[in-house]
Amino acid sequence: MNIKKTIVASLLACMLPAAVMAKDLSVGVSMALFDDNFLTILRTSMQKDGVKGQVEDAKGDVSQQLQQVQTFIGQGVDAIIVNPVDTNAGKPIMDQASKAGIPLIFVNRRPQAELTDKMAYVGSDSELAGRLQMEALAKAMNGKGNVAILMGDLANESDP
Repeated sequence: MNIKKTIVASLLACMLPAAVMAKDLSVGVSMALFDDNFLTILRTSMQKDGVKGQVEDAKGDVSQQLQQVQTFIGQGVDAIIVNPVDTNAGKPIMDQASKAGIPLIFVNRRPQAELTDKMAYVGSDSELAGRLQMEALAKAMNGKGNVAILMGDLANESDP
């Protein structure tokens, strides 16, 4: 059993009432962008795991992602998994899922808003990861040398 499958199954088991566990789970999944390699691996893994679900591509559009979540709620899914397009735009998604009483799991990108009941985040702590990487780099360089930090989103860059 791979780790992603175990994490998602564990979260759902903890968050859903026992009555729901007796039936097949229906999960709505909204991914920020299908073209992202990591998300493609994640999506493929989820689809192989036998959970009845609908996986949607938000195509990098915040409003489209919110609409997908609203559609999942209208379909009566048991849980919603979201890889947010924009971590600053998670509040409306959270409000909708909370109002509907549906568990919401964010993956890979933690929303800026505070998570409430029936919400979880599965992913790494980017700040901690960056600190650990820099500590390891500084140690490997014996505290001497030049370091550059590159920032940006290559997925949105056009070819020259």
